[in-house]
This record gives sequence, C-alpha cells and structure tokens, in this order.
Amino acid sequence: MNLMIRPKQIRLKLSKEKFQHCQKLSQESAHIWNTVKNFFWRTYRKKGIWLSESAMKRYITGQFALHSQSIQAVIEKFYDNLKATRSLRKDNPNIRYPYKNKNWYCVHWKKSAIQVSGHYIYLSNGKGRRGMVFKLPVYLANCQPNCVELIWRNGYWLSLTFDVEGKQQILGFNTAAVDMGEIHAITITDGNEAAVISGRQLRSVKQNRNKRVAQIQRMQSRCVKKSRRWLRFQAVKSKVLAECHRRTKDLNHKITRIAVSWCIEHNIEKLIVGDVTGIAQNTNNEKRLNRKNRQKVSQWEFYKQRQYLEYKCSEVGIETVLEPENGTSRTCPKCGNQYKPKGRNYHCPACNLKIHRDVVGAVNIRTKHLTGVLNGNDNFKSPTVKYLRINDQRSLKSSSVAGVNRREKHKFRLHRRSLGVSTQLTLF
Repeated sequence: MNLMIRPKQIRLKLSKEKFQHCQKLSQESAHIWNTVKNFFWRTYRKKGIWLSESAMKRYITGQFALHSQSIQAVIEKFYDNLKATRSLRKDNPNIRYPYKNKNWYCVHWKKSAIQVSGHYIYLSNGKGRRGMVFKLPVYLANCQPNCVELIWRNGYWLSLTFDVEGKQQILGFNTAAVDMGEIHAITITDGNEAAVISGRQLRSVKQNRNKRVAQIQRMQSRCVKKSRRWLRFQAVKSKVLAECHRRTKDLNHKITRIAVSWCIEHNIEKLIVGDVTGIAQNTNNEKRLNRKNRQKVSQWEFYKQRQYLEYKCSEVGIETVLEPENGTSRTCPKCGNQYKPKGRNYHCPACNLKIHRDVVGAVNIRTKHLTGVLNGNDNFKSPTVKYLRINDQRSLKSSSVAGVNRREKHKFRLHRRSLGVSTQLTLF
C-alpha cells in the first residue's frame, strides 16, 4: 500500500506561562520571516540576484532563538510562496510576491526536534533553550509525527503530520460524473443510478454566521475603533468565525466522504467533476445575480469541496477529471432541447421529461466527457435518484453555531451585560 500524509490537530489548553511562551515563539518565527523577506528583496534590488534557497539558508543561520530546523522550515515556506506566486502571475500579473511584515507566524518543528514519550510530546527549541512540552490525547500516545506546527485558530492548536498506509485500491470499471451545487452540494450519477447529497445544513451554518457577524458589526460600528469595547466585540467576532470555520470544514469532509463511499459501492473507476471556476466573478457588472444570491455564490466553497473529493478519490485509486459545465444544466439529456429550468426540477417542454435539475447536470457532464457533444439521446432513461443528507443532528444541536442551550444563553447574557449591551439583542 502507498503511504498517505494525514494531519491531526489538537486544541491546546495552556497556562498563562505556556501561553506567553507560545507567543514569544510565534513572534520569533515572524521575525525570521521578516528577516528572510527583507534580505531577499534587498539583495534583488541592489545586486539584481534572485537568491536561491540554499544560499539563504547559509546566510540566515544561528541568529534566532529557535531550533535550526525550525528556522529552515520558515525559509522553505517563504520560497514555496515565491514559487506559487510566480506560477499564479502567469494568469494574473497583479498578484504580488510576499512583501508585508508579519507580527505572528506559525512555528514548525521537524522530526529531529520532536520526541514523544507516552502521552507527552517534547519540542526542542535548540541547545540551551527551554523547549515545549504538551500532553497528547490517548489515541496519539507513543505516536511518531514527521513534523509539528504551532498554529493560531482563535487559540493555539498543535498540528501533527503522520505517514499512514493508504487504503486498499478498488478495481472499478464504471464512469461517474459530479455536478456541484450550492443548495445540493454534490449530485453524482453513473448513468443508471444517481445520488443527491444535500448541502442545506452547510448553508444554514453560513447563514447563521452571516447574521451573527452582521449584528456584531452593527454594534461595533458605534464604538471608537481600537477602543476597549470595540476590541471586545472584535474578540467575539473572531470566536464566531473560528467556530463556523471548524463547522464548515467538518461538513465539507462529511459531504465528500459520502460521495466517495457511493463511488466505492458502485465500482467507479473514473470520476468526472464539473468545473465551475469563475462562477462568482463579475456577477455584479454582468447583472447575473441579485445581492442575496451573490453572497451565496461568493461563499460557496466549491474549490475546497473539489480538493477534498480529489484527495479522497486518490486514496482508493479513483481517477478524477475536470469537465467544463457549459450548457449542461439547460440541455435536455433526452431530446437535446435547450431550456432553462425554474425551481429544483427540470421539466422539458419538448419531450415532457421530468427529472431533478442537478441530476440533469451530472448526466450531461458524463455524456459530454464520454462523447464530446450534447445532442440528447432518444433511448435515455432517467436514473434512479436517491437523496442523501448528513446525519448529524446530535452535533448540530450541541454546536453553538446552530443553536445555544439555556446555559449558554445565560452565559452570553452575562457577557453582554459586562459589555454594556442590551440583553434584548441576540448576538449568538
């Protein structure tokens, strides 16, 4: 079996002393980034030399209060950023190379600076410097991570990366297509059967986030910027955004996992994914969508879902191919008639075909990839449609994103009183 990289993230509960130590390490890592950036651009400006990564590692050494491998990791990330920016500038020349100074940056430890003993992990900061010791969960006892990162996500988290054995490769023989949507996250079909995976739970999390953030910003707009009350509201807003980010990430993983499980069950060898890149661009100038729909489309995480789908498929040996979606949603798969549907169902006025509109898109994406044209097929038979949703009501009820129980309401009411805010307002 092939080896796969698998990350695990742990939320840290730190004492005041450890929290301050983590802050100093993050500031030192940011200082390394700023030094590397300034030295690189000064050399390029004065000498006209694009300094190589190996040369930078020779110059920047032994000057900072971190492990030597941690210093090299920051340099490697800077050059990865340069490489990514150079490739992106081929399509968009306005994208800038890294130029801003950082106040905080993640701290990276490589394998040589990591020691694990039972439920504890020791991270070295170099000879003569105090290292960091954290307690690991039970399921990570005596683990052997390749690298560890200290990151900030509205609190400090420890991100560990492991090499794990890949899953068993399936030997499929069918071809399926995926139509991605904002309401129904993924619609997948192999020509005979189809599955429509609902994304309404994901939408509800985003709607809840938008309302909560809007209310916080309205109250924040009455405060003097950077005042004590303004900063308190900013902290509340950061907490809301961090919670919603974790929730949407979890739901995206669950949605794509359902899709891959369906592929395994139906012996899929190749998965054609509809490419909707650029769907949210110029919607206002072209008058394509109203204000509410523009917000929904701009917050639609189709690229992240596609990334999750691709790497989950690669684990089990399913090939993924992109196919443009032009004309797939309005073309009748039976007679080839062009008709823009209204609502969630497609009803062709020419041949009286009735089918779910997202299933039409998935069927046409598959046909377009296999034949290259969309002319319709008189022998077309509607696939059997099965509707799937994330069975996560338990976690939804316990999540502060979806709702707040009585104890939390009382806690937040006290918090609003401490801020001098009316208890009639519903921030959460």
